Amino acid sequence: MEQLAPLAHRSRVIAYDRRGYGTSEAPEPYLATTVSEQSEDAAALLGALGASPARMLGVGFGALIALDLCLRHDDLISGALLVDPPLYSLERESTRELADQRGAIEAALLAGSRDEAIAALVGPAASVELLANAQQSSAACFADYGGLASLEVRRGQLRECQLPIRILSTPAASAALARIAGELDALLGNSVLLAGDDLAAAAEALLS
Repeated sequence: MEQLAPLAHRSRVIAYDRRGYGTSEAPEPYLATTVSEQSEDAAALLGALGASPARMLGVGFGALIALDLCLRHDDLISGALLVDPPLYSLERESTRELADQRGAIEAALLAGSRDEAIAALVGPAASVELLANAQQSSAACFADYGGLASLEVRRGQLRECQLPIRILSTPAASAALARIAGELDALLGNSVLLAGDDLAAAAEALLS
């Protein structure tokens, strides 16, 4: 990730393509995934590279993976930066936003427009680059979307987590995601809520 290049002088920075993205393979047909499945992929990669304990950075669905690793594989993780984590189960009002989004996706698919469905999935605030990447890896995007609700966490479990976690709420986040970031920060045992879109600065704060 180019945004983290400034950190390479002081830390080993590892970026990987999750299953279905970039050069990483995925099962055929690739219709669904879960957060835990993706977490096990990441845990296996950390083990293979001898890169643990690691500080994780996850954006969107990746933030759920990083959080799951903190909760279930804390021996592999020393901290995490969660960017706009879509943990919708924490915020009841957000389910309405998710239902509206699902309706827009389904309407676009029924109309035969996969590109419009992807646009509805990534949201109106998505950058041109993000939209292009999502369209290129549409199967993986839809699999991720289907797995959003697969991470089940208890509030007590979050309170018990003492790993240092930074939560970054970006200007592109929806109102629901901003509320979720605040709720998650209030529950985690050792977290700091940040605002902005400078991933490198937020990651630097985690390293300090």
